[in-house]
Amino acid sequence: MRRLFLAPLVGLASLLASLPPASAVTSIVTDPVGFTTSTLLGSSDTYVSTPFTRPPEFVGAISATTANTITVPGAPWTASPAQFVYGGAQHNHYYLLIGPSATKEGHIYAITGNTANTLTVATTAQNDVSGIPANTQITIIPNWTPATIFPATDANVSFTPTASPPSYKTLLRVPDYSASGTNLGYAAEYYFSSNMWQRVSPAGDGSDDPLLPDGYFVVRNDNGAPTLPVTNIGAVLLKKSAAPLMTATNHAQDNPFGILRPLDIPLDATGLGPADGSFVANDQLLVFNNAQAALNKSPVIYYYDTSVGNSGGWRLTGDITPSTDHGADIIPMGAGFIVRKAQTGSGPIVWTNSFPVRALTAVSRKVHGTGGGAQTFDLPLPLNQQFFSLPGIESRVAGLTPAGAGVDHQIVLTFPTAVAFSNVIPTSGGAAVDSFSGNNSTTVTINLKNVNNTQKTTVTLLGVNDGTSANDVAVQMGVLLADVNGSGRVDGTDVSLIRQQNFQTLTMSNYLDDINGSGRIDGTDVSLARQQNFAVLH
Repeated sequence: MRRLFLAPLVGLASLLASLPPASAVTSIVTDPVGFTTSTLLGSSDTYVSTPFTRPPEFVGAISATTANTITVPGAPWTASPAQFVYGGAQHNHYYLLIGPSATKEGHIYAITGNTANTLTVATTAQNDVSGIPANTQITIIPNWTPATIFPATDANVSFTPTASPPSYKTLLRVPDYSASGTNLGYAAEYYFSSNMWQRVSPAGDGSDDPLLPDGYFVVRNDNGAPTLPVTNIGAVLLKKSAAPLMTATNHAQDNPFGILRPLDIPLDATGLGPADGSFVANDQLLVFNNAQAALNKSPVIYYYDTSVGNSGGWRLTGDITPSTDHGADIIPMGAGFIVRKAQTGSGPIVWTNSFPVRALTAVSRKVHGTGGGAQTFDLPLPLNQQFFSLPGIESRVAGLTPAGAGVDHQIVLTFPTAVAFSNVIPTSGGAAVDSFSGNNSTTVTINLKNVNNTQKTTVTLLGVNDGTSANDVAVQMGVLLADVNGSGRVDGTDVSLIRQQNFQTLTMSNYLDDINGSGRIDGTDVSLARQQNFAVLH
């Protein structure tokens, strides 16, 4: 089954500076540092992972390998006691990350021993380190632990200690990655008492227990434990990560995961998909809503539509419109999720995740007014669309775009660096692409036609490549004429908002009230809103 060490925590990332070289690091290349702050709700289960690694303690090159041993040049490590083996004053467990490399790049192996120039790692019959060529880079990283995520000094700051077990306040619950089947139980549970993280069973100090870097755990705040924030600081992994997706021949198999990136990751940028077999028909992706306060919460379930007629793509189980594409939906930064592989005769399948290509901004652009008085106003379209939230809603009439006649809406995406892409396709909402431009530049403009009112439209750029990584990039826009407050419904509130701006000069705060794009807010806009009363975004 999956490698047996476990994982940590999340929020909104701010990338800061480069890591200073640790004393044992032999590489001159370091990854940037970031931090996240997130909320762990009271009376709730929160599914969390860490978007960072701890700072690496060695970065170097391989000179030779066997099935479970890696040799490096020189003698950079302490052999006795073994530098990377837990025990005594050494409170860390370590793992090894391969790459950049053409062979097993991103694979992770737990370190079980070392000499002055060799590492012994935990392997499986399907996944060992033999065949990795000389000069491949390796990185040695300490595992997160309960005590490094929630240090004792953070008691009643990020977690609540337990005074009377088994009435646990904050309980950390780690999935059983070795279990067979679905709806897996927990391999370990921890509560804080007597200045340490105690295991529920077997009893003992679990403060230093290693956590899987690309897994998750559940933080259960119960028995009066309040909502508290937690901050996680660490190194940003810019390299690929790769993990085996376990399968079974006679039943479905759950694989608990977290993504090692300080970003909200759209489904189209996860690396999961039918192209490499990592996510195929009948597989399911289970995502939990950490904004919902609940114990034993149910996930939303995605699947991948491979039908040509629907253009393929991510779908949401239970959707009113089954063909709606959800590739722009995101796995929130630091969230835990489950990849449920359907029954199959195939062995473990490797899922590879790269640091994604992402747009900085996306907008719906329209021109208000004519002649010398014309003004361009951009409606921001969120790029961190979650399954439980509304998209940016375009409430202005079709047309009015800088592209001119025949174009209903224009979407403009801006990237941090120039990108190339293979095509642009609309995957829901009945829209068609009239034209697009911006290949090999930082700004991509997409002109849409035949866009249906009251529908969500998803537009996907295929194979977006920034020279380092490549993935699809999707943006979703809701189209609901006269929904000026973006509620997903046209009602008296929208009419009232337009009336309040009657005859006012157009600004960034009221331009949406000019529904017909005349350059003037007046009775015509009020009348249009009244005609749309009770219209709802589907």
